[in-house]
Amino acid sequence: MAMKEVDPAEKDAAFTKFRSEIDQEVDKGIDHHEASMTKMGFLFLSIFIGVIALAALLP
Repeated sequence: MAMKEVDPAEKDAAFTKFRSEIDQEVDKGIDHHEASMTKMGFLFLSIFIGVIALAALLP
């Protein structure tokens, strides 16, 4: 089975489109990860402050 010759312009366009799509997906993933980590940070900070406050109020 012979391979079909691909036009270099089509190949470049396909790679450019692929890279663009990958960049967009990576950016979305990074934004989602940063949002999740921020929420977890505030959760752990509030737990830490609650434990400190509880220790200060108990004899």
